[in-house]
Amino acid sequence: MKSWFISDLHLKDINERNSQILLRFLLQLNLDPQKNQLFLMGDIFDFWLSNGQAFQKQYQVIIDEIVKLKKNGGNVYYFEGNHDFHIDVFWTKKYGIPVIEDLAFFKIGNFETRLEHGDLINPHDHKYLEYRASIRHPWVETLGHMLPGFFLKWLGETLSAKSRKKSKNYSIHNQNEIKQMIRIHAESVYKEKPFDLIIAGHMHVLDDYVYNANGKTVRSINLGTWLNKPIALMVEASNIEWVELS
Repeated sequence: MKSWFISDLHLKDINERNSQILLRFLLQLNLDPQKNQLFLMGDIFDFWLSNGQAFQKQYQVIIDEIVKLKKNGGNVYYFEGNHDFHIDVFWTKKYGIPVIEDLAFFKIGNFETRLEHGDLINPHDHKYLEYRASIRHPWVETLGHMLPGFFLKWLGETLSAKSRKKSKNYSIHNQNEIKQMIRIHAESVYKEKPFDLIIAGHMHVLDDYVYNANGKTVRSINLGTWLNKPIALMVEASNIEWVELS
C-alpha cells in the first residue's frame, strides 16, 4: 500500500490552481483506492471551523473525492491544523474519517512513524500557543454552529490572511532557523518515544533530515507548503519519495 502525505495547502477557492491539482491527485488515487491511504496533515483549507457550513459548498468536489476514497476502501486520516479545527463533527461523524487533534503513531510501510501537524515545533511562540489553546476551546466549536455563514467566511478569510502574511515573511527570512527548529524538535521528541520517521507540516519550510539516535538512523521530514510548491510525500515499504504534483 502507498501512503501519501500532504500539508498546508491553504486552499481558498475551488478554481485556484492548487485546488485543481489536488482534485486531479484525488482522482488518481481513486482509480485504485484500496492500494492508497491518504494523510491530510492539516491546513488543507485556508479556514474550516466545525461543520464547515460556510465553506463546504465551495469545496464540494474535493470533499466528494476524499469521501469516495474512504468509501471505496482507501484509508483517510485528517490531522487538525491551525486553520482547520473542531472538524470531527464533519469528517468523522458524517463520513467516518478519523480526525486527529494532536499527534499519532502509525506503522507506515516498514517505518514506525510519528505524525503531527507541527504547530508545537516552536515552543517559544507564546502568542501562537495562546491562540491555539483558545481556538481549541469547546465554546469556539459552539460558535461555529451558531454564527451565520457569511460572518464565519469573513472571519476565516481575515484571520487566514493575517496568519498567511506573517508565516510567509517569517519562513522567507528564517529558513535555516526554522529547519534547525524542526530538527531539534525531532531529536527531542524521539527521546519521549522512539520512531524511525517523523512527518509534520505547519512550518512552511520543506526539510528532509537524516540523523543518528543511539546508533539508529532516524529521518525527520517537514512537508513544507503548497503555497511554494504542490508536493506530496509517498511512503511504500522501505521507499520514501517526494512527488511533485501538477
